[in-house]
Amino acid sequence: MFERGVHGERGEVTAVHGETATVKIPANKGCARCGLCSPISDTEMVVEAYALKPVQVGDQVEIGFQPGVIVQSAFILYLIPLMGLVLGYYAGRILFQGLAVPGREELFPALTSFAFLCASFVPIIFYDRKKRGDRRFRVCIKEQA
Repeated sequence: MFERGVHGERGEVTAVHGETATVKIPANKGCARCGLCSPISDTEMVVEAYALKPVQVGDQVEIGFQPGVIVQSAFILYLIPLMGLVLGYYAGRILFQGLAVPGREELFPALTSFAFLCASFVPIIFYDRKKRGDRRFRVCIKEQA
């Protein structure tokens, strides 16, 4: 039911807040910069996770993402900017055909490509803000250990 997001980390529930729980997990250098976890020491981090089943303080749990989240996120973060880059290049070639300076024919397509690349992050930011509260895109408690 879950991907091994946050590498299927095991941890201990330290607090319960309604349908979310604070889970203390061992520090992992592989996920140190993703922003989901907050370091509390050199060896431990905490993460807020949705509890799909009731949990109590002290429970040993395994956390992760629901299926498809990592693939969908990768598509949004990598392919949309790449498509913006490619579309910007071809749009620049079409729009600035007559303005080509001899020896610098690729200048305007390159600048348009860069502008489209930058503009492609705007819908990603709005999508991120919209989905931030959606529990499918958050870390969930998969099971009790």
